[in-house]
Amino acid sequence: MHPVSVPIPRYALTVVFVVGTVLLSVLAVVATGGSFARLGRLQLRSLWLLLLGLVGQVVLEVIEVPAARLDDLGYLLLLGTYVLILAFCARNRRVGGMLVVTVGVCLNVLVIALNQGMPTKDDVVERNGRTVHEPIERSVKHRPLEDDDLLPFLGDVLTVPGVPNQQFSIGDVVIGIGVADVCFEASRRPRRRGVYLPETVESS
Repeated sequence: MHPVSVPIPRYALTVVFVVGTVLLSVLAVVATGGSFARLGRLQLRSLWLLLLGLVGQVVLEVIEVPAARLDDLGYLLLLGTYVLILAFCARNRRVGGMLVVTVGVCLNVLVIALNQGMPTKDDVVERNGRTVHEPIERSVKHRPLEDDDLLPFLGDVLTVPGVPNQQFSIGDVVIGIGVADVCFEASRRPRRRGVYLPETVESS
């Protein structure tokens, strides 16, 4: 009898991606000699917008939305969470690195808006001793990748070697780079015309 593997919920993969990005950003600060004291002084405006948007996406993945309402109610609720996230990005547009984060979010919103969901490539599963490709289960955010999808290369079609069922998108990669850039910039002294300001000027 073959052991049954329990699939990891896609919202859990999102959480893992966010936590991993933060950890890598912290490592980037350490590796480049940044200051955690300065990073800790980073002030983000309207942080509740980001938190509400992210929690909303997790909730939409957890709750059971009727299949008949995925393309209307579910779709509108999902776009609503992205409105909150983009509003947070707009409120913090002057933060170094936030522009990169915003570009990544916009890439994800674009492909979702065009296809009424994030096109996601098949899972890879073991069945009767054979490796087969199986379309993902439809949810509010994710939908199986199809031949007639628009801009499918922006969907969740990237994977890490050896971990085929943790798909992510180009937008996710850009967001990760942006978060690392935010931490990198915030951990350094302010600059004027490419020159770091002295500590006395920074604290004044």
